[in-house]
Amino acid sequence: MTFHADARPLLQAAFKGRYALPAFNVCSLEMAKGCLEAAEAAQRAVILQTYPSDLDQASPHVFAQMVRALADEVSVPVALHLDHGRDAAQVVACLRAGYSSVMFDGQDLPFGGTLEMTARLAETAHASGASLEVSAEGFGLPGASDNVLETTDPAQAAQLHAAGADMVACAVGSEHGHASRIDLRLLERIAEQVRGPLVLHGGSGIAPSDLRSALAFGVVKVNVGSALYRAVRQGWMDSGGLPTHRAGYADLRARVRAVAADYIQRLAPAEPAL
Repeated sequence: MTFHADARPLLQAAFKGRYALPAFNVCSLEMAKGCLEAAEAAQRAVILQTYPSDLDQASPHVFAQMVRALADEVSVPVALHLDHGRDAAQVVACLRAGYSSVMFDGQDLPFGGTLEMTARLAETAHASGASLEVSAEGFGLPGASDNVLETTDPAQAAQLHAAGADMVACAVGSEHGHASRIDLRLLERIAEQVRGPLVLHGGSGIAPSDLRSALAFGVVKVNVGSALYRAVRQGWMDSGGLPTHRAGYADLRARVRAVAADYIQRLAPAEPAL
């Protein structure tokens, strides 16, 4: 079985090896299987993750059991992560279901509240044998669009790491669902203060050259969601000529697999390291 109930060893290996794990947002069997087929072909570890809205469709238990079963069929390490956890209750529910890693998104709180919650949830996650990601993607912008993030303050990012966050998600120019360039100098400043694993969101649109450069600064996890969803939507639009629904599912898996393979290659180390 290759499911990693605790993502921390995978993250630490990536941090030491200066590579990143692609974290693919999936909301169906076809998407999850397509990503794992790409990982198996490349012999690379991956993270599958769920948005809070995905958990409105199926419970954390359902997703955890599905990913564990799929991990039984591949030889590469697989972890399961909660992306943008809404609150402590949702984070705890995913830990109880067996998620390897959870994120707390504290952007609706003042920084002090996020710092306090980080310490509490880090204790809970670590007692459960799982890792914790916390957002340092900007504070003080109530009502801001999901695609517009205040840039990360390096000192605040360091405080979140010191409070117990295993990974700190930072805003350095990437935007959810949009093509973007990242501020590598700011990322370097954050890395110098945090001295621990960092996360980039909005990986679908980050320029490939920026992604490669970011690996030198301790980025261990890059979120990829929009690129997969665009592939799925295109598959739906093209499905009219397919003979059966099963052919449609196979087509979606193939489209997702192709996208996932691209990002796995972009984030891989210079030499394979499982």
